Amino acid sequence: MLEENGVMEDVDTAALTMLARNYSMFIKASKQLEKDGLTVVSDRGNLSPHPAIKIAKDAQTQAMKVMAEFGLTAKARTKLPKLDANTGTESPLEAFIKSNKKKEVR
Repeated sequence: MLEENGVMEDVDTAALTMLARNYSMFIKASKQLEKDGLTVVSDRGNLSPHPAIKIAKDAQTQAMKVMAEFGLTAKARTKLPKLDANTGTESPLEAFIKSNKKKEVR
């Protein structure tokens, strides 16, 4: 839909890849924190914040920046041009649903 309305082009693939990688890194760091806890014991015996906290925070910050560029946050969506969702043609899913309304299958 974004491509059809001229909002997104093929060159945006790199930015979307960066979003996916940062999101993946955020998820991995978050899982590591759930497993290990928020603190680690240093070689001197002191408690320190787990290094994955910074990794998760940085990945989240970068992902949010890219998400804002593509209108993937509530605030950013308000700044996007209004897209015409009604193109006059039915999607294959809409056609399937309409043709099977009377047939209930369980």
